[in-house]
Amino acid sequence: MTIQFQQLERAEMAALVVETLAAHGIEVVLVGGSCVCIWTDERFGSFDLDFIDLTYKRRREIKAALGKIGFVPKGATRYFEHPDSNWTIEFPTAPLAVGHEMIGSERVATIDTTVGTIRLLNPTDTVKDRLLWWYLEGDYQCWEQALDIARHHQIAWIELEKWHSGEGYADRYPDFKNTVNHVD
Repeated sequence: MTIQFQQLERAEMAALVVETLAAHGIEVVLVGGSCVCIWTDERFGSFDLDFIDLTYKRRREIKAALGKIGFVPKGATRYFEHPDSNWTIEFPTAPLAVGHEMIGSERVATIDTTVGTIRLLNPTDTVKDRLLWWYLEGDYQCWEQALDIARHHQIAWIELEKWHSGEGYADRYPDFKNTVNHVD
């Protein structure tokens, strides 16, 4: 079967990567901006697919697996590219966590596509990820992304409140929740 990379949607490409790596014993979870894109129906953009490798495989093993579908390393970086893909693939450093909070496999979401199943951060953990960027870096787009996801998906509010406390942002939780509930 020949893969038409340029015709794949982001979710399909992510599923292809997840399935390809899983066939080689490498378990990954999609994180970052591409999770935002998926949970917001592409209302925001991202140029890469970030995956956390839960199996801590060596780069050469990931390289061999991704090579089966034509992805090659981009120099000595943690990026991989394919000439026909709309996205590069990146492997940020494990573990799977948002701030100081570790994320267990039971909290990882799955979405089925025509190509396979994506494993990705759930909406609540994606909101945490975006809020952390907002709190640490003042990235306003991350604030907007967190609001968008919280307004369109079921959020575990008690968990989100506990996370705020654990990260030292308890005083910022009410503002976020009030802003989510206030729609202009």
